Amino acid sequence: MKTKIIAILIIIIIVLSTAVYVGFNLYISQKKDNNRLSNNLKSINQNLTYYKSRNGQLVGKNSVLAFRLSEFKSSFSGLSDEIQDLKLKVNRISSVSNTVIQSEKHITTRIKDSLINDTVIAKIFNYKDSFYNIKGVAIGDIQKVSVQSKDSILQVVYKGKRRKPYLWFLSKRQLEQVITSKNPNSKITYSKFIKIIKK
Repeated sequence: MKTKIIAILIIIIIVLSTAVYVGFNLYISQKKDNNRLSNNLKSINQNLTYYKSRNGQLVGKNSVLAFRLSEFKSSFSGLSDEIQDLKLKVNRISSVSNTVIQSEKHITTRIKDSLINDTVIAKIFNYKDSFYNIKGVAIGDIQKVSVQSKDSILQVVYKGKRRKPYLWFLSKRQLEQVITSKNPNSKITYSKFIKIIKK
């Protein structure tokens, strides 16, 4: 009789322990998910913060967003459609970056008189630097301009500030992104880096 009671108590203890373990894991998982969603809400409307790099380039910085695939599809349906337009399957992506760059440069150059085919009088101009190559010709009231520009963008995703700095090393670092353009006439006006969570 005592062995039956002990066996039943052991089974009850095992069942309760398993229930507590599963419940605790569910609680931790839900808490992480709530923290992730809370961080996304804070970051999604956050504007880029800017600072100067050591060599004087303007650098934009913001937090990395973390979405489940279903959340990404519903929150960023436009980006999801663009990915499909690229003939990619959305369920295979691991991250998405969307950046808007605005470039503005005011150019002053000399206009020269020129003859085309020895009879047509035209005015031409040329401008070239490290980032722009502009050529123009004006024949009568028609103007033709050819503009070539180049830029190089550097984007880095890294472990940045701690989520709760007062907890020191017990607090995980959050993913942040920095992005910079080599062209000094360009400014990054919008950038989001979205990490897709598979689990």
